[in-house]
Amino acid sequence: MAATALSKHASSTLSGSVFLITSDGRILNLPIPSRSSRDPLNWGAWKRAYAFLALIVFWVVAFVIIQAPSLMFTELSEEFTAEDIKPFRLDVLVSAPTLLLGIGAFIWIPLSLAVGRRPVFLLCTGILTVATIWAGATKNFYQLLVAVCLQGLAAGIVTSTIFLMVIDITFIHQRPQGISAFWSLGGGVSLACLSLIPEVVRFGSTWRTFYRLWTIPSLAAFLLAFFFYPETYFHRPAVAFDGHVLMQSATERVEIYEDWEEVPGGKALPQLPENSKLAASIKELRVWGTINGGWKSMLACYSQILMCVFNPLIFWVTIVNAVAFGGMLSIGMTYATLLAAPPYSLPVDAIALVNMSAAVGALLAWPASGIMISRISRRLSMQSGGVRHAEYYLPAFVLPIICAAASVILYGLAGERRWHWIWIYIAYMLNAFSFVGLGTANTLWVTEAFPRWAAAALAIVGGGSYVISFGISFAILPWIKSQGFARANIEIGVLTLVVGLVLIPVAFWGKSLRQYIHGRWAMNEGGALRPQ
Repeated sequence: MAATALSKHASSTLSGSVFLITSDGRILNLPIPSRSSRDPLNWGAWKRAYAFLALIVFWVVAFVIIQAPSLMFTELSEEFTAEDIKPFRLDVLVSAPTLLLGIGAFIWIPLSLAVGRRPVFLLCTGILTVATIWAGATKNFYQLLVAVCLQGLAAGIVTSTIFLMVIDITFIHQRPQGISAFWSLGGGVSLACLSLIPEVVRFGSTWRTFYRLWTIPSLAAFLLAFFFYPETYFHRPAVAFDGHVLMQSATERVEIYEDWEEVPGGKALPQLPENSKLAASIKELRVWGTINGGWKSMLACYSQILMCVFNPLIFWVTIVNAVAFGGMLSIGMTYATLLAAPPYSLPVDAIALVNMSAAVGALLAWPASGIMISRISRRLSMQSGGVRHAEYYLPAFVLPIICAAASVILYGLAGERRWHWIWIYIAYMLNAFSFVGLGTANTLWVTEAFPRWAAAALAIVGGGSYVISFGISFAILPWIKSQGFARANIEIGVLTLVVGLVLIPVAFWGKSLRQYIHGRWAMNEGGALRPQ
């Protein structure tokens, strides 16, 4: 990479636009790795794979746990009567963790800016393990409710902070694949595991068997996080290159200086090497003190979250996500009752297998989202002289939005007209496909279009969407009761398409609006991708 080549592309100075591909078609490795061994971009392939594995395992363990009560309603209702659970209903064991998922995003993302990713990750894995042990030992409904709420709070890191952690260990051109793989593998494996829950409960003759058994993978997730995920929130100092000094901002933009005297803060002191690889490995296991305190960044992140609410390019994504998730709730809250009733009358084991079809949809979303958008953005970048604008990720929204609408419309028609049960499974597969694809598109768009506000934007999209969907969950059944099964689901599908159509003006005028927003609030970088 030539420093002079970077300076020739004025458009790359706009946050969300970066000179990524040289004239000969070579992709630049940005951000530029430092010389520090602690820099995650200097990790070897195996070390990075182990870190990615720790994140995937936690995703699977957490999401299976918080979705499990929906597959154990029969056993739970046999133990807890209406009198035992007043003033709640039994389905609060599913809806309450969903709310805490959203709330968790507003806690873990800002906290990760203050103390680092690793302490927050370990805290969440620890909470999840303790809450799972408690759920398996509890003797009354209210303790179980508190335990599942703690599980939802801990799992909130999955919908938000973990994506910043994936970004930490990948170059810009790797992120579409990395983020898509994370969504796809995490979603696909967790959905496949859900189909086994009825067998686990039957084996132990009680719903507590699941929680007691799932304590083992919860503890495994904690150990993987402790041993294989070092701190990745890393400040990269300025480096000398090709007769110049290159300095990367908090938004990963490269600033070029002719001499060290021009660099703010001067030349960084060299990192002292460790005495041995063992000493370096032990040092990486520290939980606290691996980064300088960023409490100011944490507070600034909350003000940015408020700003993101009024940012139309972020607020639109939140609404699209919430509406699409409302469609998933419509299917998830009714498919078991639908398939258990005539003319289907399927047993519980067969009904649980609907999650296998959803797992197939989630896994198919990896090539359809990650590989596709990587190739599209590369081609568009080549056409613009090697500069990749964030708007080149917008095509990633098209297929997920169409599939989200199609899945809920198909489900509504199949359920009301009693089509063959295979159509219910296909609808759920399409819905999982759209959920993973939309998650990939959301993450790429808000973090690449607004790198200054990446943390706050993910909090709004991840947390806000789940909080809104919690409210939507209370409207689904009354909506179906008043409008009819098919009509209500068709209305949700049409609403998804209508909100999705906002993509068209975003594609045409998004860059100009993004440039205006960055120019207006350019100095507010509390939630940026790199420490300040």
